[in-house]
Amino acid sequence: MSLSVPSMPINPAPPVSGALFLGGTIIIVIALLLWWAFSAERKRGPIMPLVFLGTAFSAIIIEPVFDNTLLYWYPAENPLAVVAAYGRTIPWFVPLGYAWFFGGAAYLLQRRFERGISAVQAGLLFIGLVFIDWLAVSICEWFDLSAFYGNQPFHWLGSPLWFSFADATGAFVLGAALYGLVPLLRGANLLLLLLLPTFMYGGVLGSTTAPIALALNSNWSNAMVWLCGSATIGLCCVLVYVLSRILGVVTNRPRSLVINRR
Repeated sequence: MSLSVPSMPINPAPPVSGALFLGGTIIIVIALLLWWAFSAERKRGPIMPLVFLGTAFSAIIIEPVFDNTLLYWYPAENPLAVVAAYGRTIPWFVPLGYAWFFGGAAYLLQRRFERGISAVQAGLLFIGLVFIDWLAVSICEWFDLSAFYGNQPFHWLGSPLWFSFADATGAFVLGAALYGLVPLLRGANLLLLLLLPTFMYGGVLGSTTAPIALALNSNWSNAMVWLCGSATIGLCCVLVYVLSRILGVVTNRPRSLVINRR
């Protein structure tokens, strides 16, 4: 049986909605950075700006790859393009969106973890991230800025729900990694935060979306596609559950004790 993968749609870039979405993304990024700059957060060092730069960089090298495996399109000709690679033209609002969602969410989660958190609280925060990601990606689809194509399971009203679970898991794992690593990084070692988002998000998305990526790019039945979409959601939930249980124990210990045991 020959392999038949759906062709990527060729849609024009909507100039007005694209500019508005880019403007909104810029406002969110600036607002978060201003909060960091004019609050006590700045005294902790340039953690948020470095994480923002790291997540924006990860978008450039990761987004085109997963757009192909997960069947996601952007307009090929786009005046807002920042890079074209692997058959995908990535607009500026993508790396900026990575910065505020993955970088901002991870940073805020790290700060929340430092105050102590239960597994239930962590789970509720994760569900909140799922909804925020679903809404942001769905807005892109509603205004023809980008969208999924092919036989996507859980594709209701907006973007496929399985994808928002994977995205939220990436942000959650990055937040947990920051919680563990930031107290150990000093001086030039803080520059490792420029690469950490690529490792975390790339690893999480590659592993959790493997079932659905296989199904979308194979001649599998509709039932198998939905089963694989469910498997992706399940993998995300298992990973977040395990981390939530760990965080529920570790974050409620004295911070100095946790660091010394490392």
